Amino acid sequence: MPVRLRRRALLAYILSLSFSCLVIWALLFLASEQTMAPYGKIELTAEDSYNFPHDSHPTKGHIELKEKKSKVKSITYGSGEILIPDFDVLSDMSWSELAELYHRYLGKNQVECKEVTRLGRVTDGGWDMCSDSPYKPASPCLVYSFGIADDFSFDNAVVDQLGCTVYSFDPSINMETKQRGDKKYFYKMGLADSDRTLSNGWSMSRLETIRASLKHTKKVLDILKMDVEEWEWEVLPDLLTSDQLKTTGQLLIELHQCDGCSKYNPEQPDKEPSKERYIHMLQLLRQLYEQNFRIFRHHDNKACRYLSKFTMMEMTACKEIGFIRVSEA
Repeated sequence: MPVRLRRRALLAYILSLSFSCLVIWALLFLASEQTMAPYGKIELTAEDSYNFPHDSHPTKGHIELKEKKSKVKSITYGSGEILIPDFDVLSDMSWSELAELYHRYLGKNQVECKEVTRLGRVTDGGWDMCSDSPYKPASPCLVYSFGIADDFSFDNAVVDQLGCTVYSFDPSINMETKQRGDKKYFYKMGLADSDRTLSNGWSMSRLETIRASLKHTKKVLDILKMDVEEWEWEVLPDLLTSDQLKTTGQLLIELHQCDGCSKYNPEQPDKEPSKERYIHMLQLLRQLYEQNFRIFRHHDNKACRYLSKFTMMEMTACKEIGFIRVSEA
């Protein structure tokens, strides 16, 4: 009898211990579910919800926003294309969330380009072009190249490799307007959102004005390359509203996120843009997307490296981005 009692007591103890462990596990599970969603319960959203990245690990997807009365309603993790929400939703996002969205959006290709061709130098000065059909320019073709800095390697390759006619523009270099060679033209002029002359004597013009003066208004602009040292954020609104990009095949552009980023200065104390500037830049990127421009290539310019105040990770403030204009669905 004593042996049987001991066995029963041991069995009861084991069952009691197992039940206690089960209760503890259930409590821990419920607690972890609460900490996983600091913005509220995770739920599925509609396929057309706008998305913004949140988790810094690129393989863990992005976060989708559901919008209601210009407020962030709920957030969920998912996978696929990163989209930029509208102004109201951007305005509700924190400074750090805007920074993360900007870098994540520009750090992921949106379309696959199977054949990428390097035009010009392998290092700074050369640019990648999508050579897939139907995006590869075929002679006779037209290319505008804004921002030269005494390096015509891209412009020369456009003529030599593609047979296109190239028009190069730069108000800052020591060269007067002239024809450089067969199908190669240079204009001492810069790109801006209005036609004007700066106090330093630079002649600046809108793209629409330049195309009209060269009698290219009705021609397809196969490649538009812009390395205009921070002027891109002034120029893009004009390009988007004047419909100049609707006849552009590829847009190759370097984006500078802060004032002074176009000049190599490793001692620049802060390359982080303001919240308002992030919103402005993201709005323009969203408009490019709405006009069917998709990223096929992205490259970080390491000369603009800085330490993010939000993640304490090394970032770059200058990004070379290649867009192709896809056909409307």
